[in-house]
Amino acid sequence: MATSPQLVRVSTEIDAPPAAVWARVSDHENTPSWVDIVKKVTLLREGKPRNGVGAIRRVEFRPLLWSAISEEIVHFEPPHEFRYVILKGMPGLVSHLGKLIVDDLGAGRTQLRWEIDFVFQSLHPFRLLWPSFIKRFAGVLNEGVGTLKRQLETETPRRADRG
Repeated sequence: MATSPQLVRVSTEIDAPPAAVWARVSDHENTPSWVDIVKKVTLLREGKPRNGVGAIRRVEFRPLLWSAISEEIVHFEPPHEFRYVILKGMPGLVSHLGKLIVDDLGAGRTQLRWEIDFVFQSLHPFRLLWPSFIKRFAGVLNEGVGTLKRQLETETPRRADRG
């Protein structure tokens, strides 16, 4: 038996071109440069292209109580979107779908959306922790997209016509 889907949705507008945003979010091994809680990402299997469909990555986290997880890229549509699923490493997980979506807003601006759907086992020892985990995880994603926004906006020179 499974719980109803737990949805995490975060987004931000970034004053940088979509290509710059895509280059950062699709470079799996450099995720720790903008998601502080991620200690290390290792590509276990290359996809097509390298970070695309079929790629499997191992994600290690800084908090001691967070387990390392393995994820597979299941959809890769440069420079717009990729999707991934957790293969192993999260106790009580029934299904998972993560999406990073890069939307072109024009004039060198981008909206970045990070969307994750979790379904957990309803009868699992950790079930009482799921609500606090989801809340904490949403905070982690918000921090990550905020950090990426600050980094890219610092790296990208502002155009005079944007003020």
